[in-house]
Amino acid sequence: SHLLAVQALNTMFAPLQNVCGQYLDSVVPAILRAMKAAPPEAAESYIERLGRLVGIARQLIRPYLEPLFELFDSEAVISEQQQNVLIGLIEVLAEALAGDFGPHIATVIPFLIAVIDRDVSQSHQPTLNALHALRILSPSLEGYLFLIMPRLILLLDFSTTAMGVVSKALESIGSIVASVNCSSFASRIVLTLVRLLQSAPTQALQTGIIDTLCILMEQLQDEFTLFMPTINAAMKKRGVGDHAKYERYSRLLFSGRLIPKETQRVQPLLQGESTQPDVPLGQNAGGGPKLYVDANQLRNAWSTQQRVANNDWMGWLDNFAVELLRQSPSPALRATCALASNHPKLRSELFNAAFVSCWTELPGQYQQEVISSLQEVASKPDVSSDILQTILSLAGFMERDEKQIPIDLKLLGEYADRCHALAKELHYKEAEWTLEKGYGTIEKLIELNQSLDLHDSAIGMLNYVRKEQPDIEESVEWYIRLQRWDEALTIFRQEEVELGYNHANMTGQIRCLFEMSDWETLVPLYDRIWQSNDQQMIMASASFGMSMAWAMGDIERME
Repeated sequence: SHLLAVQALNTMFAPLQNVCGQYLDSVVPAILRAMKAAPPEAAESYIERLGRLVGIARQLIRPYLEPLFELFDSEAVISEQQQNVLIGLIEVLAEALAGDFGPHIATVIPFLIAVIDRDVSQSHQPTLNALHALRILSPSLEGYLFLIMPRLILLLDFSTTAMGVVSKALESIGSIVASVNCSSFASRIVLTLVRLLQSAPTQALQTGIIDTLCILMEQLQDEFTLFMPTINAAMKKRGVGDHAKYERYSRLLFSGRLIPKETQRVQPLLQGESTQPDVPLGQNAGGGPKLYVDANQLRNAWSTQQRVANNDWMGWLDNFAVELLRQSPSPALRATCALASNHPKLRSELFNAAFVSCWTELPGQYQQEVISSLQEVASKPDVSSDILQTILSLAGFMERDEKQIPIDLKLLGEYADRCHALAKELHYKEAEWTLEKGYGTIEKLIELNQSLDLHDSAIGMLNYVRKEQPDIEESVEWYIRLQRWDEALTIFRQEEVELGYNHANMTGQIRCLFEMSDWETLVPLYDRIWQSNDQQMIMASASFGMSMAWAMGDIERME
């Protein structure tokens, strides 16, 4: 799963190019930690993906070079596959840093030489890859020729080295000679090439040898004339005295018109994920071109018939979430599909973004259908609160993105109530109040504010209602919820005058007096009730009487 995550990150970063720099601080250390925790056989996969990431980030990778170069341990015994991917990483780093390795070049060179020395494979692929890397590193090798050139010269021997390796060694020497001053090794190179020319078994190898001598001629200029008699004699003996390129270079040398050519750029074997041109720093590259959304596939996924069991609504949601990622027009989101299929948390976190990315691509009829499916699922009595929370989270996400989800506010408030999402319910009740200003909504708003410990908001709501709708009938329940006991008591007493005595009203008055600790008023009232024959009222007020007596320290009254 870690490899899938790294692959997804590579795919996401590819279109971002230079903009990805802000995320490298989290991504590079995470990949290195995952690689250390992974089994040894998985190391090459991580290194290959690191190389692709370097190819995307380019110069932005500089702050993270230290841990990357720690991977090139010349003493470590590693597999052929791991050697190959590490060499690929070296090439990509050279490309990204424009050859400016700084002090890290001293780590890379011993590693490449160790690869060549330890290569016992029949294909010689590690050696071939190391030689290819040396061609890319050529401009940075001037201070390290004493390490590299003797080892390359040793490879120019058909009796001990495979023909393919000799050919690539010639190319590497040619690249190095063309890039840095190799005059101190000129005689060794020329004499070795002359000896090699005598035993070259193919025309292609002979041409490669003479081409390398021509490159040396460009660099040494007049100093090369010292070696020309020996070279000419060897060429004549081998029967290649009329080599056109060598003859042309010789004439130009003697006439003083031989000018060194610029070296050809060597492409790394490991390429990055993106072929986009560089984007200047600070300019948003965007998320890449939009991909096609298969609306019919999405339609099958959101259909409520797509369930394993009748009550398997979470399975339905999981399938829908994965299909949203699979069909998302965003390359970054689509890249996470395989990973999200096995990780519920990631699937849940990306649901909103995936839904909105697909929503904007759906025709109006399809948008209505998907909303109908969400409402149908939410209306089921056995639906999980997780699904309700998902719908609410989606509604909030779309609202912040200025895309209102077409679900009635009352329904959203109901979903929030069913899954006890008080803050969300308050949000939708407030929106509902601005539209309808209903009596029931006032009471619910006061209740929700109190439940969320937003007492000032609850009181502010009540004052607002009094001001804006002075003719609205005030409910005693509002004041009880606000713990405004004196005002609640006033309403209870007014109701008693208007409607007469009843148990509910009297119990309400007792509660208000008790909460205000108004013992002077409560004791006589309680005594009248206790002396009456109204057993129902006595039982209803008994708990208040006991608590009052305890608070007053009146043990006799408690008994």
